[in-house]
Amino acid sequence: MKYLKLFEEFANDSALKKVYLATRRDSGQRWWSYKGFAGDNFFIQVTENNIDKIDINPDYPILNYHSSIIDQLLKEKRIKEENVYNQSKHISKSGSKEEFHKLVGEDENIPKTVYSKNDALEKLNFPIIAKPSKGHSGIGIQIIDKPDLMEDVDEKIFDTFSEYVDKAEEHRFINFKGEPIFWMERTPLNEKAKSGKGDAKEEMEFGYAKRNVKDIPKDYKKVLEKFCKIYEDLPYMCFDMMKSKDGKVYVIESNAQPGVPFDSTVEAYKKIYEDFYGKPLDKDSLTKLDEYAKTMVEKTLKKDGGKRFSIK
Repeated sequence: MKYLKLFEEFANDSALKKVYLATRRDSGQRWWSYKGFAGDNFFIQVTENNIDKIDINPDYPILNYHSSIIDQLLKEKRIKEENVYNQSKHISKSGSKEEFHKLVGEDENIPKTVYSKNDALEKLNFPIIAKPSKGHSGIGIQIIDKPDLMEDVDEKIFDTFSEYVDKAEEHRFINFKGEPIFWMERTPLNEKAKSGKGDAKEEMEFGYAKRNVKDIPKDYKKVLEKFCKIYEDLPYMCFDMMKSKDGKVYVIESNAQPGVPFDSTVEAYKKIYEDFYGKPLDKDSLTKLDEYAKTMVEKTLKKDGGKRFSIK
């Protein structure tokens, strides 16, 4: 089989194109695949479309954004498992809501959660939130206001039941090896996102405002540090968090393959490069990344008619 070697791989004087990204074009990760947003300017993307066409350097690190790509490369011995950031065998710890709750246990910064209707009736205070085993953007989530409404709940659909928390604010933090590298404040744009109420098939719609990670409040930092340690097998990790109206911080959900608007991909590249190669990026590469970051922020702000994304 004849392989195509990317031109940038010959550019040894640049720190760019020294990290692979494993992702699929059909995964719904529009920020990676959308032309000019991230991928091919600094990461080398390995997708279902080119996996059999490029010569992969096994001594480069690779970020796992789709385990099927990683698993194929490992099976073919084209990459080294120790070079994979977020190994496939650990991804389920974040992808499954039930696995997430079982891993963190009855932590004080997690809404009280059980895994059956009977336990929900016996151990939880109403209202409660029923979450499906799979899903995203709030699809399938139901708010159950009182015990007698549990009779109509199909337990086969849901794998977790949690006590409802009346939230005052909500945030998303992307972390690398215990350090927050990107912060977005989430603002509900519909009732489903605000209170969880509404049709189970409806999506939660949020607005995202980019914030400066240097300004993360101490109470959020403390909880993030604790949960990053719990998930230390997943160096690249995202947590959705909220603060209740009485001032308590909660972790709502974990995700090892979050969406990456704005210039979050640039921050991910910097951290992986510096961690893997043990040295900072050179001045010219940083200048290039800053240019890409500016462009990606501008593009993000224009997405969806400028209604969903902002900077604070």
